[in-house]
Amino acid sequence: MTTKEYIISAKHKKATYQTEKWTNKLESGKKVIFLVTTFFRWGNFTIELTEKEKEDILKKEDIVLNDYNVSCDEIWDSCDIYTEIQDKDKYTKEELNEIHELLNIDGNDDGYSSDTQYDFDPELFENNDWDLDDTIYGISCECDLEPIS
Repeated sequence: MTTKEYIISAKHKKATYQTEKWTNKLESGKKVIFLVTTFFRWGNFTIELTEKEKEDILKKEDIVLNDYNVSCDEIWDSCDIYTEIQDKDKYTKEELNEIHELLNIDGNDDGYSSDTQYDFDPELFENNDWDLDDTIYGISCECDLEPIS
């Protein structure tokens, strides 16, 4: 199949995102994934698409760029950061408290609360034995495609 290269970008501001998946293990050996999603005002990526993929991607309103042959050219001006424990419903109250301790790098020890918004500092996460496992890039709206000549 023949592919063409394009510059892909979001049609709207604040719709380009990256989600970092940070992993750690609980004392029980159970794996925990903590998601840090950062939205950016703008971003450009180079993407290779077949004609069919091009038609499909232009119809989407949420695009996971990692599903394609893509490279990040530039993302800039981060504006919002959201954090969450992936699948937090699968953990017991005790496990959630342990996760809270692993995330609680500011010394606040009030225990886990579903309302907690955790601050994020990669260096402190690494010091608490969190590993960056994967980074997902995406666009949460329709996209613009510009052919690369």
